[in-house]
Amino acid sequence: MSSTAESASNLAGISSAGMLYEYAPLPESNAFRVLILEPGGVDDTLCCSLEITTLNKPIPYEAISYVWGNTHRDHPIRINGRAGHITANLCRALHRMRLPDQSRVLWADSICINQDDLTERASQVLLMSEIYGQARRVLLHLGEDSNQEGEVVRSLVHEIEAMVLEGVRAAGESWDTFPTPSPEEREQFLADTRWEAFINMTHKPWFTRGWVIQEAGSARNGLMLWGKTEISWQSFVRVYTWMVRRLPQVRVKYRDGGRGMNRLHLEMYRLRHKGETMPLYAKQSSQFDFLIVLHDARALYVRDARDRVYAFMSLATSAGPSLHFQPDYSEHKTARDVYLDMARDYVNSMGDISLLHCVQHTGNSMNEKFPSWVPRWDLNLFDNIITHTSGPALIPTELRPSVSHDNALEAKGLMFDDIIFTSDVLSRDVSMSDIKMLWNQMLDLLPVAFTNPSPTHGSFAALSFAHVLSVGRSWGAEWPEWVKWRTAYMEYLCQEEPTRRDSVPRPPPDSARNGIQGFHTYAQWNVHNRRIAVTKRGLFALVPLPTQTGDICGVLLGGKAPCILRRAMTARTYRLVGDACIPVNVSRPSTGGGLVVSVGIENSGRDLLNWSVEEEDIRLC
Repeated sequence: MSSTAESASNLAGISSAGMLYEYAPLPESNAFRVLILEPGGVDDTLCCSLEITTLNKPIPYEAISYVWGNTHRDHPIRINGRAGHITANLCRALHRMRLPDQSRVLWADSICINQDDLTERASQVLLMSEIYGQARRVLLHLGEDSNQEGEVVRSLVHEIEAMVLEGVRAAGESWDTFPTPSPEEREQFLADTRWEAFINMTHKPWFTRGWVIQEAGSARNGLMLWGKTEISWQSFVRVYTWMVRRLPQVRVKYRDGGRGMNRLHLEMYRLRHKGETMPLYAKQSSQFDFLIVLHDARALYVRDARDRVYAFMSLATSAGPSLHFQPDYSEHKTARDVYLDMARDYVNSMGDISLLHCVQHTGNSMNEKFPSWVPRWDLNLFDNIITHTSGPALIPTELRPSVSHDNALEAKGLMFDDIIFTSDVLSRDVSMSDIKMLWNQMLDLLPVAFTNPSPTHGSFAALSFAHVLSVGRSWGAEWPEWVKWRTAYMEYLCQEEPTRRDSVPRPPPDSARNGIQGFHTYAQWNVHNRRIAVTKRGLFALVPLPTQTGDICGVLLGGKAPCILRRAMTARTYRLVGDACIPVNVSRPSTGGGLVVSVGIENSGRDLLNWSVEEEDIRLC
């Protein structure tokens, strides 16, 4: 036993078995506790000791990643000879980890960190990525396998991984060179029913936790425990990455949509295995970005809303900004205080407004006094973000935004249109017939020039409508195939309604039906909790939930996408409603003068409409 372990044991003051265990203070900033789990049988009481070690020379240990679940500590455990209590889920995890004939050195946050000491809790949060990173192995406890699917997944992972590794070796460390399955190969892959169990595995509660991103992502060697089945974490993510990048039809087939494994797991794996993942990604693919980390984490569960920032601070260094504030779990520090601290720190350190693209609002939050430009990381309204925060700016600028003493964001921008109509709020359950009805309703609001000729000959109205439904991106297919899906969907929208009451719309051919459904699945994902709007100039727009008639379409200098603004009481002061998908381009003529806004999608429609605008000072409150 180390000297620090001996001092911890002495400080704990082991005495009678009826006394409660009391935590000894950690002696230094890089110190942490490990749990020595004693051997035992299935029905034996859990017994352990807690010892103090340090990151610079730790006792070899394995770290546990599990679902906290109910936080009530009502399950007994013996700690250093004294009585202690742990949560039900930790109790189950330790019973799963316990060996019958030898002790096991483990680390589990809820028992190795004194949860009642807020100062210790805050300091240990900053060490957690190192604690998981230095662990000999990270044990990812998924819980029970009630449907006995674990072995099915393990066999699939074993087979697909061998194929992936061979493909990676053949492709070398070069971008986007891993071959895409041929149509025949794709059908063979999709016919394998084991994919259903594979997708079901990613719907286990463990995958919904926020903290598991760094717990699994920091692991040098991760092992998934699902019932009695053990699967290498690295192997699982390797196969999942290949599936997402080369066989996305699996997610379409099983209607995985936004329910699957959080994208951050793939990004963490990509960050640690750049050479291996290069052949599966295009060079221009979105980069690992701290704001997208926080945005994607919105879909994950954390007990404490402040952890929507604190749980991911260790990723900030590798993902972009250098943040200068520390975790603070004291009662006076609210989640909104943390979000404002982070936003001010980000704007001041990075000098840009990228975080505005992560703003989400409900109708109520738009009317609160909290600054509208500060992302509320505890709101998770959208399945998909309009634009990636690391993308190029619509209007590049060297001007740095600033935050005033009253927490207003001061920048420059332009206003180019007004909202004259909005649909009801849409959901991910919206049907194709609902979208078709909305299309026909909105078509009557557009200028004739936008609706002729027919969609098969390039109608900008149909293309614009499809563009906002898909936010200008593809999903579930390579781009050439995606364009075919989009065209089939446009043709479906523009199909004339039958004139007789007893007639039904002509069904699409079988060759187009899958494409229409694939496009619609992605559209459902994008429109969820958003509205489709029409502007005064006759443009379609996908806009945030609180958008209303009279709101303004604008672009902030340095912004990556158009946004919706609402006038405040003071001149040139606005509330930020959020990002919008509007088919416009903004340019600065070489001859000087004001900015020019033009309508266009993939070089279509550029001559339909363009106009000059002047930039102005904007204050977001």
